[in-house]
Amino acid sequence: MGSEDALAAMKSKLANLESENSARMALLDKRREEALAEAKEKFDKQSKIQGGVIVRLQERNRKAKAAGGWATESTLSEKVEDDGDFGFEEDEAEKERRAGYRTAEEPPVVYRPPAPSVPASAPPPPPAPAPEERPAGRHRRAAAARGDDDDFANTDWLAT
Repeated sequence: MGSEDALAAMKSKLANLESENSARMALLDKRREEALAEAKEKFDKQSKIQGGVIVRLQERNRKAKAAGGWATESTLSEKVEDDGDFGFEEDEAEKERRAGYRTAEEPPVVYRPPAPSVPASAPPPPPAPAPEERPAGRHRRAAAARGDDDDFANTDWLAT
């Protein structure tokens, strides 16, 4: 093996190393570009989120200043225009329709007087007066004399 053969082998080895090195550099460049694209995408997404947060904070500060500097939950919360609509009206309308109620737009139901009743031969006797209850014992007599069961004026509330 002469020096020319050794030189050709070294040139071949050097060409292989250069091609391998260029392939590695191309791979590194590709990975770098992918990483840059991914970072830019994440940055754009994060900047949108942060922009929304900044807008909300500025709105919150504006509301706090409008409320005289008081940053409370009621002054900073979103105002709702229509609090009374819970969706029950539709259910109530269906129930009223089933029950026979009519709305103001519907024609009224014609009133029919009740059928005349057959007159009774004799009026019923008046009810007998209830016998008067006789108070028994001193406690009943005292309550009857007072006439008020809810009178607690003589009660000792500190007694156990």
